[in-house]
Amino acid sequence: MAWYNSDGPQVQKSARRALEEPDYARLAARPLGDLGLVHLRWATPGLGIGYDNSHPFRYGRYTFAHNGAVHPQDRLGEMLPAAWERRLAGATDSERYLLHIMWRLAARDGDMIAAVTDTLAGIAGRYAVNSLNAVLLAPERMYAISWHDPARIPADELRRRGVAGTAEEIAGYFRLAYRATGDAVVVASSGWPQPGWTVLPIGTVLAVDRVTLDTSVISLGLPARRRFSGASAARSGGGAPGRAGSWQAVSRRNRGPDVPSTG
Repeated sequence: MAWYNSDGPQVQKSARRALEEPDYARLAARPLGDLGLVHLRWATPGLGIGYDNSHPFRYGRYTFAHNGAVHPQDRLGEMLPAAWERRLAGATDSERYLLHIMWRLAARDGDMIAAVTDTLAGIAGRYAVNSLNAVLLAPERMYAISWHDPARIPADELRRRGVAGTAEEIAGYFRLAYRATGDAVVVASSGWPQPGWTVLPIGTVLAVDRVTLDTSVISLGLPARRRFSGASAARSGGGAPGRAGSWQAVSRRNRGPDVPSTG
């Protein structure tokens, strides 16, 4: 999990299952801050399980979690310029995804939407991707990125694990949705459909102002062929389905120590 308080971004993560991690239960029950995320996911086959490969990832003032997988894994080292590749702490596609956004953010003079658009176009144009759904927390805003290929949902795996059984549950597996109330905006990545939540269209970013909680749903303007060109290659080339998981992110009006945690 990650959260923001007066000391800036804080990250607590573990390679263990949440039910086996004492810190998870302890922190989830405590007030932590007005902006944060919790991310639980299956490991992507082929990538090592360890602290440095666990979500969420942090770069400077930013924290990040991703649902999905990028293939082929033996070409992940080509995703970033060499100078940015050397900044990796682990070996995952997800950390590279964050660093790609940070690279483009610097090139785009701080324009986050332009940086995200560049990153999605760049990764999807060169790799086989089932989902680039992500949540990115910044000191001033929360961003939820909705980008996934419904044709790449691992339906058989979901049935085997008992995660989803009906056609409606499977169809909603990669969908992101949000709910805004008077004092919070919550974004979540699984469990649809549910009443009271608004589904984010594919190819959009939800931006939430941390102070005012004003929300904007921004279309990235990527053409359909660019959105899913990599995913189409994955369908024709086979390979193991990418793993995903679930996360919840929240931006809440700061009411001091009474603000509940994101868990």
